[in-house]
Amino acid sequence: MDLEKNAIGILQTLCGNSGCVISDSGGKDSSVIKHLALKARQQYGLPFSVQHNHTTVDAPETVYFVREEKKRFEQMGIAFDILYPKYSMWQLIVKHRTPPTRLFRYCCADLKEYSGHGEKLVTGVRKAESQNRKNNQGVVTFTKPKKELKDKIDGNENFRLTNKGGW
Repeated sequence: MDLEKNAIGILQTLCGNSGCVISDSGGKDSSVIKHLALKARQQYGLPFSVQHNHTTVDAPETVYFVREEKKRFEQMGIAFDILYPKYSMWQLIVKHRTPPTRLFRYCCADLKEYSGHGEKLVTGVRKAESQNRKNNQGVVTFTKPKKELKDKIDGNENFRLTNKGGW
């Protein structure tokens, strides 16, 4: 089965007519998800918006790329919001009295995970990035499961075919 076609089908099934929010980091995985969402929009009329959480520590090239993407998506009539955190990374380091470490990870919660509440939030995450992701995440991760959505996904052929190995 064509992986792109399969991924578009899963995205359409998960988001449906009510749409979803694509979480954008400005990286490769986010770019792939945005590409798939655009294809789903063309094929199915998938409504979606894009949200970028500015971390205050991204490389200048990433910041410029995100700004260009914002212009491109807005020209297509797709909302693209750049959200700014309450505190910069440098302020968080002072507040916590230490930079984030492997054992003390506050930066994601404070800089990336504060948005998208109550939304169907789509993120690009590769299992190859870490053993934890490989072992604990499938195609879909439910933070607060909704039975109605879970039943819809469990009965979806595209989801069933990819659930074992992910992409």
